[in-house]
Amino acid sequence: MSMHVHHAQLQLKHDLSSTALLFRMLRGHGISASIDMLSAFRDENGDFKAANPKDIDAFVALHEASYLAFPGEPMLDEARSFAIKKLEELMPSMSISMGPASQTERQGDLPLHWKVPRLQATWSLKQHRYNDERSIDHSILQLAAVDFNLVQAVHGAELVEVTKWWKETGLGEKLPFARDRLVECFFCATCIAPEPCLAGCRELLAKVGSLIVHLDDVYDLYGTFDELAAFTDAVGSWDDDALSTALPEYMKAMYSAIRSTSTEAADRVMKEQGRYDVLRLYKKAWHELCKAFLIEAKWQHEGQMPCLEEYLENGWVTSTGPLLLLHAFTMLQQQEQIDSWLRNYDDGDDMVYPKLVELCSMIFRLCNDCATHEAESERGEAASVITCRMGGGASKEEARAAVADAIAKTWKKVNREVALSSSTGTGSTASLVCVNLARTIQCIYQDGDGITSPKDSRKQLVKDMLFTPVDLDIFGAH
Repeated sequence: MSMHVHHAQLQLKHDLSSTALLFRMLRGHGISASIDMLSAFRDENGDFKAANPKDIDAFVALHEASYLAFPGEPMLDEARSFAIKKLEELMPSMSISMGPASQTERQGDLPLHWKVPRLQATWSLKQHRYNDERSIDHSILQLAAVDFNLVQAVHGAELVEVTKWWKETGLGEKLPFARDRLVECFFCATCIAPEPCLAGCRELLAKVGSLIVHLDDVYDLYGTFDELAAFTDAVGSWDDDALSTALPEYMKAMYSAIRSTSTEAADRVMKEQGRYDVLRLYKKAWHELCKAFLIEAKWQHEGQMPCLEEYLENGWVTSTGPLLLLHAFTMLQQQEQIDSWLRNYDDGDDMVYPKLVELCSMIFRLCNDCATHEAESERGEAASVITCRMGGGASKEEARAAVADAIAKTWKKVNREVALSSSTGTGSTASLVCVNLARTIQCIYQDGDGITSPKDSRKQLVKDMLFTPVDLDIFGAH
């Protein structure tokens, strides 16, 4: 691989745009790339330089590359600040010359590295008309459009089957107070694991996600504290006796749906992989989530405000990222990780998750809290990363700025973990699923709460990706 990369570097132009693009592509695929690649484009004052001071592509490429930073690489933070400054200076000329599809006009938007690849493909295909003057090869666009439509058809057939499952659970009728977000959960599943070959992973993510949304509303909105404590114990026991206890009927329905869905998934893993009994892992993960939810309910019930560290230690679990990714890993046949979990399984100990799972779940928690803070404050739900920081003396604006900074720092740690897993040759698909979870969450919570109260822009994303085929005629394909 190193020899291949060496030759690739020789064939590229030695300019800022090409080098920044190569740096981003290498690190984006987990291949080692030193920041020395970019330091050659700094002058004696440390400023970055391009052959053409108005080279928009170079500054866009530098800006995007900066998001592949590892912790302890301040040069890439400097590169981002420099690129933003140059792009802001050139903004008037860009809006005239490049049209409304200009990537650089969307600098307030997420960087490419934080975007969901499938959604970015949707956007790129929709914006094809603005690329005509940039000599885009239309045969490539045709191929991309056909591929998009074929994959969309696969996803559409899967959604039909998942919808049948959801109706069979009856939760929509038995828990009328809860949010029914099956389509949104399936949308997220297709963002996390879009490849047709990952159908099992996608199906389970959609099912577990839909159950989680209902479970979250049970703990946050509807159940009394005593009921929630009894439900948590029932999930911990995982036996039929729970269905004959004094649990309210809606809780029995919730419990029954969790058990049956997990048992069915575990049976599938056993059938397809032969030697893994993952049901006990599912049971432990569901119980840990419920226990973490109950801690938050206790804080709310007793009017407590935890310190930030205590909140986040519990919060990365209540993000539900660990539960989702555990189920995803079992469907991805991550044998080494499953073996590790099963070897270390002990009813008295918590699950030990890979660092990448914890980091991506932390991004989940931070993004969720930023998006839901206002609505949850109005409902009287106190604990969040925003309120914890405000309780420490920060203003709301300072708290939000600190969370945005924490998200950026966590992404740097994610980048490093992906590179480490790539260098050891372990879990490339699993790593991508983890990263795509973080990307999906960034998208869902970028402009408010895209699950509870999605805006029209988020609804349009779902329609474009799941229900609206790309018009092949506009590419000359027949």
